[in-house]
Amino acid sequence: MPDQLFISYSALDGRDFALKLADNLAAGPPAVRVWVDKRDIRPGEPWDEQIVEAIRTCTSMIFIMTLDSVRDGSVCKNEWARALKYKKLVIPILRHPEAELPFRLDPREYIDFSGAFDSALARLRTHLAWMSSSDGQLQALKYRLADAERELPRAKPERQARIQTDIEELKREIARQQTIIDNPQAAERRVQQSIDVDVEGERQPANPVSLPSPGKFINPPPVVAPSWFQDRSSRPNWSATSSKMKRCG
Repeated sequence: MPDQLFISYSALDGRDFALKLADNLAAGPPAVRVWVDKRDIRPGEPWDEQIVEAIRTCTSMIFIMTLDSVRDGSVCKNEWARALKYKKLVIPILRHPEAELPFRLDPREYIDFSGAFDSALARLRTHLAWMSSSDGQLQALKYRLADAERELPRAKPERQARIQTDIEELKREIARQQTIIDNPQAAERRVQQSIDVDVEGERQPANPVSLPSPGKFINPPPVVAPSWFQDRSSRPNWSATSSKMKRCG
């Protein structure tokens, strides 16, 4: 599935806004692929499984904060909580000024859409472009690390080992990304070296094709005649033959 954003919203008070936002993001420029359940749910298949799969495969989630979407019983909480579980970046969007950012989404800064739509949309586009930059990728990793560290002490014992493994991997990724930001030329050289190694590997396959072996005789070559038989004349010894015939006669 191509890269796309999952839009989480409340059907009670956020549907029209979610569809308007999806249309504007898809129209571009640049065009952004979005997933909205109202349009992308396939009929005849379990809707809940499709939503979970869309969250699992999305690049990040836009969470539209309305009065209903931020309440405890809202289905949106299940969606953004699942996004955090899958280590996805959640981008809060404030639609209703009275809506408060859920505790688990702190310290993310929301984009305010409670006023002028066009200016807020321009800011969202700028933010999405920044997310693709080295600094944006680093910040996304830091958000994911903070989420994992917050989840670790609250998780069940059987999940803590997995979360700890995720934390260690995120720390390594953050260190690598920071190195790229601090010295982009060195990072570019490493990438080029890796490409050169791959190209050389394609030129010299691990299992080279063997050349055909030289031709073989179907029958072995004649052996050298014994020394006692060499230098004998091939002409018949008629005198010996005549003597033998006389004796036989």
